[in-house]
Amino acid sequence: MNSPLDLSAFDAAWRTRWPDCRPIGHELRSSAHETWVRFHSLPESKRYAESEVEYEELLTRHFTLLRELSSSAFTPPDDLRLITVAWSESPEQAERDSDLQSAFPEGHYWQSVAYDLSDPDYPVWTHLYVGSTALDAEELRSLLMLVADDGTSDVVICPPGGDWLYHPYDGGGDVIAPDHTTRDILRDRHADWLPANPHGL
Repeated sequence: MNSPLDLSAFDAAWRTRWPDCRPIGHELRSSAHETWVRFHSLPESKRYAESEVEYEELLTRHFTLLRELSSSAFTPPDDLRLITVAWSESPEQAERDSDLQSAFPEGHYWQSVAYDLSDPDYPVWTHLYVGSTALDAEELRSLLMLVADDGTSDVVICPPGGDWLYHPYDGGGDVIAPDHTTRDILRDRHADWLPANPHGL
């Protein structure tokens, strides 16, 4: 069973393990590119599921990668941290979308990050929340379904110490492996899930 959330410990672990990475899902492939690899969630790189069979396939791929990341780093799959986000035009804490709260109710406010301040009339701030979950938790399955349908984004899943990171998105998942060896093993083991794009996208 997942342990109670210690937000200060998680914050310290992130700053130690990923000092050059903001905890924003879609940025990780650039900020942690050395051990990054992307997998697509459906055959032939189809982006959105249209049947129960396709939903089960994409969930199987997400859960397989999460399980193998946990195994490779010796981190328990029943004790995971999950980062979800809200967006607003203010640095003040903003509540998460109702669909997100319904899919994954637990969310402890962590921090707000200036995402895009290039237009002073329309600044964009990202508000980060952290919760605890387990690989077999129903709310994790619900959240991954919401992500698959483009109902939310910038989700990050990791163990409490941040040994590895996983960013599911509508179309696949970005793995930030704990080391080059694990990245290469996952890439070779699931070669048929890799993007056909030469840049790995």
